[in-house]
Amino acid sequence: MSLTAESVVLLADDGSPVGLADKATVHSADTPLHLAFSCHVFDGEGRILVTRRALAKLTWPGVWTNSFCGHPGPGESIEDAVIRRASDELGIRLENLALVLPDFRYRAVDPSGIVENEVCPVFTATTTSEVAPVASEVAECQWVEPRALLAAVDATPWAFSPWLTLQLPQLYAEF
Repeated sequence: MSLTAESVVLLADDGSPVGLADKATVHSADTPLHLAFSCHVFDGEGRILVTRRALAKLTWPGVWTNSFCGHPGPGESIEDAVIRRASDELGIRLENLALVLPDFRYRAVDPSGIVENEVCPVFTATTTSEVAPVASEVAECQWVEPRALLAAVDATPWAFSPWLTLQLPQLYAEF
């Protein structure tokens, strides 16, 4: 692994850190369990920001998903990683960051055979920033009413990321 490579934190089955891997090579047909996070961002009107993954993304290109997700770096707190990623990917500043699903974990296989295998705490936040998505990450984004999003995911789950379809029912059970 080069010194400039972005690393992800590898985890044992119990969630404890066991090492590092190069993010560029960790996602494969045999992806090891690693640490990630998801964030659902709301505006002042209670709408949720959904994003469509860039077509160049390795996994689930072009599908709609939560506002953003990512991986904390070695030694970086998950909260700091969420704040960093919001700025880097969407150009937004977060307010009211809250951990809502601390134990969310999933494994899913992309149609190309690439596996996501993550312990993925889920956060919510609000923003008043104008969204300025980075094209290499986000093809498009939209503010939507939460109930409309739930209905869309229920009607066409294949159009959304598997982690979003798993997180939404749990998020709304918590509210």
